[in-house]
Amino acid sequence: MLDQGPIPRQRASDYLSVIRPSFLVLGSALLAALNACGMLAVKEQQAKLDANCRIGGQVDAERRDAAPLTVVLARQTGDSWQVADHFVLERPGLWGFAASAGTYGVVAFQDLNRDLKLQRDEPYLGVDENRLITCKPGERRMDFALRIPADGRSRFNETLDISALQARSFDEQLDVSLTQVTAVGEISYLSDPRFDQAIAEDGLWRPFDFLFKGHPGLYFLGAYDSTKVPVLFVHGINGSPQNFKTLIERLDRRRFQPWVYYYPSGAALPRVADHLTQTMRQLQLQYGFKSFAVVAHSMGGLVSRGFLQRYREGGGAAATPLFVSIATPWDGHKGAEWGAKAPIGSARVFTDMAPNSEYLKSLYGRDPGVPHYLLFTSNDGTVTKESQLRDAAQKGAVSVEGFHETHMGVLEATAVSARVNELLARLPAP
Repeated sequence: MLDQGPIPRQRASDYLSVIRPSFLVLGSALLAALNACGMLAVKEQQAKLDANCRIGGQVDAERRDAAPLTVVLARQTGDSWQVADHFVLERPGLWGFAASAGTYGVVAFQDLNRDLKLQRDEPYLGVDENRLITCKPGERRMDFALRIPADGRSRFNETLDISALQARSFDEQLDVSLTQVTAVGEISYLSDPRFDQAIAEDGLWRPFDFLFKGHPGLYFLGAYDSTKVPVLFVHGINGSPQNFKTLIERLDRRRFQPWVYYYPSGAALPRVADHLTQTMRQLQLQYGFKSFAVVAHSMGGLVSRGFLQRYREGGGAAATPLFVSIATPWDGHKGAEWGAKAPIGSARVFTDMAPNSEYLKSLYGRDPGVPHYLLFTSNDGTVTKESQLRDAAQKGAVSVEGFHETHMGVLEATAVSARVNELLARLPAP
């Protein structure tokens, strides 16, 4: 049964003491389950991307060592080869490049000592002269399968010298790749296959697979309309824009236009907040909207507050008169401590979600100056009420309101959508 309306702010702590907390072991549940903005206009940026070709595929290794894999894109110039770019993965999976038109070859190596450089004794796959890639502007060649032989070795006197590759960490690679594939105001729809749950789950455990299948970024669910206020929806861990289907269906589309942010939820939260900031600045440069509201669910609230801090501090021109968080773990999750200690391949998000993490502390180290309405759930089953009702979060909120709903069920609740619409109805026209 739904709580009878919002809980007065002064009673939130009393409410907490009455209901027994419920904890989720995040690890087991999850197992089931980019700072400056480029000041080029978005159209100019998109034109540059469109002039590139896309080259990619999958890479694997015969040796089953838990070691990073590096794919190197080599550009043919006359009779010699030059390194054009390289791609680092923590495990076998998808790789990809955005490159200018030309003829390319690819090499790959298995980084056994994890120094992000090629050593003489590390498994290596050289350029196959019989399988060169001639790529035209705008062309997509994403079907190349590479397998690094266990006994393959590089020759340092060969025409392509990759021994001096600049080391690139997994996180740095994610930044580069996010820039290359980000959707900036692309028009889509909630039933788009890229938003399906299976792809969303790649975002947690296989972020590069997610980049190429899901295409992160900010999507419009209709043509931009300067007479309507944008409402930005930000999903949580292992989530997708489809989670907001009910809230968006009940949105007053005469006054508001829904935008959805899609991101790899296993990435480090500061990087996700940076990425959303850059994307929103690009959109603001292109469309010049005066204001926008934010509605976030679960971990999306953590992403959103980090974004709002960065957007304001970077001189974001649009006002944000409303921020609604729903079932957000403001004090993190104990189960994330397990994930942060996991071996190679663990999602970076676990470090940031662990209680008392540097990212969580940073969220209330400075005020983004945005009216925050905190909606929490009393029957969550995933996030404890203690975490949702972190003292700093309550003190920084205009209102603290509780609903007797589960973690995902809250997004379907009639009273929740009614409350969100009531808050949105107070906003001035653009």
